[in-house]
Amino acid sequence: MKKLFRTIILLALGLLLIPFALEIPVRAALSYVGAPTEYSYEIPLGLTAIGLFLILDRKRIRARRQRRRERRAERREKERLRNSYVLNLSPYEYEEYVAEELRQEGYTEVDTTPKSGDFGADVLARDGDRRVCVQCKRYDPGHPVGVKAVQEIYSAKDYYGCDDAYLYTTSDFTKAAIDMANELGVLLVRTEV
Repeated sequence: MKKLFRTIILLALGLLLIPFALEIPVRAALSYVGAPTEYSYEIPLGLTAIGLFLILDRKRIRARRQRRRERRAERREKERLRNSYVLNLSPYEYEEYVAEELRQEGYTEVDTTPKSGDFGADVLARDGDRRVCVQCKRYDPGHPVGVKAVQEIYSAKDYYGCDDAYLYTTSDFTKAAIDMANELGVLLVRTEV
């Protein structure tokens, strides 16, 4: 409301003061070229109105350009995600991908668990003398992993007799999941897509 009021005042002052200030120079210019001077006030009034309209409309134009840039950036991000190798994997392929990542990081005895009846763990590995169980959640961005997944991998850690529990995802984690993971000592890992 303040912005609208300020704009109206600026417009009124501009339409009243600027044409008066320009009337004398315009009248002098018209008389110098031999043109009738009866429109010496209307000419600056019209020019002032056009100028003020362009100045006031500048913000709207800038906002429209910004929205257009944001939409373009959003489309590029969606395209990047659509073309992302990891996001195009099936959940089982993602488990294999995480297993391979662990192998490359130096983990040994890396194996995936059966597709059904895995008791919450998708990958089992060894990090030196410590056994690790991993749960993999291949979710789309915007669909965060919740508390249930943290509970499952924590239970799987005990079931498989592991020392550490990791939870990998292609998405993010809810605040409750992060809090619970910190409390239980579950390592949360976000795979870059």
